[in-house]
Amino acid sequence: MKTYKLKKILTDSQANKLKTKFLSDKHYSILIKDDCDAYDINGNLLFRFRKKAIPIETLRLGYESFKKSIAAGGGRGIAAGGYINKIKKDGTTSNFDTSPIVESGNVGFMDARPGSGVVATCRKTSFAKKYFEEFSQGIPFVNFINDKYSEICPDHYKIQKAIADGTNRNYIIGNTCFTTVTVNKNFRTAVHKDSGDLPDGFGNLIVYREGEWTGGYFCLPQYGVAIDLQNTDILFVDVHQWHGNTAFKNIDNDWLRISFVLYYREYMCKCSQPSEELSKIKINQTGYFKI
Repeated sequence: MKTYKLKKILTDSQANKLKTKFLSDKHYSILIKDDCDAYDINGNLLFRFRKKAIPIETLRLGYESFKKSIAAGGGRGIAAGGYINKIKKDGTTSNFDTSPIVESGNVGFMDARPGSGVVATCRKTSFAKKYFEEFSQGIPFVNFINDKYSEICPDHYKIQKAIADGTNRNYIIGNTCFTTVTVNKNFRTAVHKDSGDLPDGFGNLIVYREGEWTGGYFCLPQYGVAIDLQNTDILFVDVHQWHGNTAFKNIDNDWLRISFVLYYREYMCKCSQPSEELSKIKINQTGYFKI
């Protein structure tokens, strides 16, 4: 198995300018198609890629179980290409920014983001509430990825699993180190760094493909490297590096690319029992707790 030691081909300042931009084939010189490990010049792990690591039946189970989580929306921000001014029906500009519409969804649980001004409580995703049976059916898929994470990236896994084990079990998927799965459909991400996940964790990325198409490589432009993810492959990667996808090419009418990103949300360790979170909701809505 090949091991790469990669130097930055872009300075930090140059890489920062790629934020919200879409990548092309000119942004990489190395295309990974086989098992390998990659490190930066300081010895920090950038990614581990394994071919044919997931049984196709397990991969299809993940897709069939979680596909109803996907919905069109404008909440993916930088990953969708940045923010735009939202225009109201009367033609005036809204005070709230949005981002280009993409098809995406979350499975599992969400934390309360301090100062986010959104939902100030820990909760199930709408998918987990509305489609609990499908959510439960997909847990063996999450369990399998968890075991591969433990096997292939044990150092990162141990840190994440220790934090998950100290988290209220109502917010952990099965007996894994994951709280959440983001599911994307035919979504070419712009250059971004993941946020909201555990900083010491590692990205777990899997792709389910149907139809004929090429491209859509996962690219780390600052290191000039891209990875070609096919069905049953798995990529463990430092998603706190700048990354995005190259263009999808040679697309037929029935093409499909579903990406699964499994992670632990950063503030989930602070979540209370669901009954206490319900009390917070009531207080937020009414200004006091009502029995």
